[in-house]
Amino acid sequence: MNVFHGYCVSYSGILLLGIIQGLCVLADENTETVRRASGSSLLLPLGLQKESVSYAQWKFKEHQIARYSKNQIHISLNHQFMGRLKVDNINVTLEVEALQVQDSGTFSIIADETSQFPTKFISLIVYARIENITIQSNQTWLDSIKACDVHLWCQTSEDPSASYTWRGYQNGSGAFLHFTFSPEDGNIILSCTAANNLSNQTASKPLKCKEQPTTALNPFSALRLLSSLLAASPYLLVSIILGVKCYRAQAHSDEKESQYAVNET
Repeated sequence: MNVFHGYCVSYSGILLLGIIQGLCVLADENTETVRRASGSSLLLPLGLQKESVSYAQWKFKEHQIARYSKNQIHISLNHQFMGRLKVDNINVTLEVEALQVQDSGTFSIIADETSQFPTKFISLIVYARIENITIQSNQTWLDSIKACDVHLWCQTSEDPSASYTWRGYQNGSGAFLHFTFSPEDGNIILSCTAANNLSNQTASKPLKCKEQPTTALNPFSALRLLSSLLAASPYLLVSIILGVKCYRAQAHSDEKESQYAVNET
């Protein structure tokens, strides 16, 4: 009995594995991966003749966005595609316009059971089209090594996940690049390329290293400044003494007026 029971468990496991594999194959056959650029559109056709289906619905991430009944496509409310859905009742097609990166996800097209039409899945990936690149730079002179220290930052606002590649005087990858170069290197150019699966753009930054002289105080200027201070010091001292005397005289006058007012009272 135990042996027979063990075979039953083995057969059941094999049968379950076969069912799972069959479902995976079926899901792969009914799933289509589509890549689109931001701003483009996506067609979601029902794929059936109007006469062969009485009811169908379009979903995005399990939320209904439209349904088909009585030979008409009806757009649902309260979803992210409001104002961007276009219907074609003749060909039973739904179109999503002005695609955005956040529209990436899985759409499903579900028909009624009488049509024997399996649920179709469309996995949408929306990429932002890279159009603008900026390169910011920060350059400082290092007197200790007689060279310029450079920090560069390449960025694009269209796609935060874009990859960056540097070419030119220095090669590298990533949004940031740090290096040093000397005045003897002359004029140099750094190029940054931002790319994603849809597009790429390149921008360039010219740089030149100039030696910055140290700002030491000229001995003659220092002597002239000291002479001016010494020459002005007597006048400055007299002004301070006069100011103190005026302040004391004003305070003494105010005190007398207060005593006079008290005596009259």
